[in-house]
Amino acid sequence: MTLFRAAILNSIDARSWRFLDDGGLLVEDGVVRALGCFDDVVKNYPWEPVTLDGVILPGFADIHIHWVQHAVRGRYAQALLPWLATHIWPEEARYGDTVLAQKRADEFYADCLAAGTVMGMSYSSPHPQATHIAHAARRGDWITGNVVMTTNAPAELVAASVKPPADLAPLSDAIGRMHYAITPRFALNCTADDLAALGAYARHQGLAVQTHLAESVTEVREVERLFPQALDYTDVYDRAGLLGPRTVLGHCLHLSPREWSCLKARGCWIAHCPSSNEALDSGRFDLDCARRHQVPFALASDVGAGPSHSMLHVMQRFRRQHEAAGVRVDPEEILFRATLAGARAMGRGAVAGSLDPGRRADFVLMPRSARPQSPQAWFEDLLEGSPTELEQRPLGTWIAGHPVFMGARREPSEPDRPC
Repeated sequence: MTLFRAAILNSIDARSWRFLDDGGLLVEDGVVRALGCFDDVVKNYPWEPVTLDGVILPGFADIHIHWVQHAVRGRYAQALLPWLATHIWPEEARYGDTVLAQKRADEFYADCLAAGTVMGMSYSSPHPQATHIAHAARRGDWITGNVVMTTNAPAELVAASVKPPADLAPLSDAIGRMHYAITPRFALNCTADDLAALGAYARHQGLAVQTHLAESVTEVREVERLFPQALDYTDVYDRAGLLGPRTVLGHCLHLSPREWSCLKARGCWIAHCPSSNEALDSGRFDLDCARRHQVPFALASDVGAGPSHSMLHVMQRFRRQHEAAGVRVDPEEILFRATLAGARAMGRGAVAGSLDPGRRADFVLMPRSARPQSPQAWFEDLLEGSPTELEQRPLGTWIAGHPVFMGARREPSEPDRPC
């Protein structure tokens, strides 16, 4: 057992959290055994504490990130479709090189841990071997999928892509149901038959599904043109059987009332990516509509359109974008959407995402203010700063009670220039 002593801020739900000015966190075999005021915990478990100078938060979950775009994050600014064709697809084509993929995977996970991200859902390139590399190199709890691109894409990427359903079993069996996601990049890169095959396989195997939905107006119009039989973009996925409680849909910016009702009925999750939406000028997520329809969502960076892998930066943009539009976002909800909500979206809500007893002891240590503050004021100050400052703000990160990043500041990995 290890008894940690520090200030602790633990997420409960979108409306509440628990703050302990002098908290005790008892960890046994990687799992939280007790959480409470230090004097109460040490009375029952008289261990010599490990005292940490700062505030412990649950580790962050990023439920929509492209690890193969990490090296070019925030580098390019165009509308979605030309950005993909001009910059991102040529970059992803490089991941057929397994040496490059291994180097980039190691850098990606190291940067995530230094920024406090301990779990998430990531998109790989179409190359199966790159997906194997990402899974083997993972540090933390990750679900990963190779993007399926069988049409309307460069020939090199189409050739590298798996062909559903025949090519799916070797990957999903090797990586395992808990860590593999069926990942059509988006409707424009798959035929209706391919989407249906992916949906059938996901249902049969009980796999997570991740894809993009309604990120840009131009994308929505192009989907309408290519799938005239569908009622709308959401219906394309619904007809294919891709929508369900294990489905995480990125963005969802341009949805009709019918689509919101469909997502609610199917139990889907939304990955809300405020920094990415801002960077590509894709639009603002309709937070009021999500709340009204009670469609669950969690926060995500969407690197590489998102300029930073820091979930602190994502939380900052989440609050500022919506409050600029007159929509209130409280600190308690911000923390929840970056921690426990993300764990629930991944199907890990019972085992991760908070510091309640019985959950995995994944946490991040943040600097404590020198002046007296309420937890809300401290948290708001925590989110101030540039992307680079926020990436470097954590003092340490622990997974299952073991330190995986500690102390020394380091520069984020320098992005490589694409050839």
